[in-house]
Amino acid sequence: MKFLLPAAALLVSAAAMADAPSKPVITGNILRLDSACDFTESSLNIQRDSLSLSATLNKAAAARLQQATGDFLNQSMVVVINDVPVSAPVVRTVINTGKVQIALGRDAADKLLPTLLETTCYQEKPQAK
Repeated sequence: MKFLLPAAALLVSAAAMADAPSKPVITGNILRLDSACDFTESSLNIQRDSLSLSATLNKAAAARLQQATGDFLNQSMVVVINDVPVSAPVVRTVINTGKVQIALGRDAADKLLPTLLETTCYQEKPQAK
């Protein structure tokens, strides 16, 4: 009987891990962007020790950025692009230009760069009730 308890615990934890969501759970102040839907143009600057993404947003995304930076002033805001958390800056000013420049860490860049080639917009629409 002593051996059954650890095996049962292992089975329970393996089952719990199988039900884990495939996307990371992100909480707090979040700005979600989709490169195919929200960017009108973008460029990537790759230097020896740094990567940065510059993007011009369409009007709807620029309005969301302005709203978010106003709402989260002096707070941290997680920037998520194509379901990849890329940055968590403290918002110091309201951004109303519709242009963003984001420094990318290596881990974020590894996940984000292949998704930037996607050109089809799959933006989720709210379901009618």
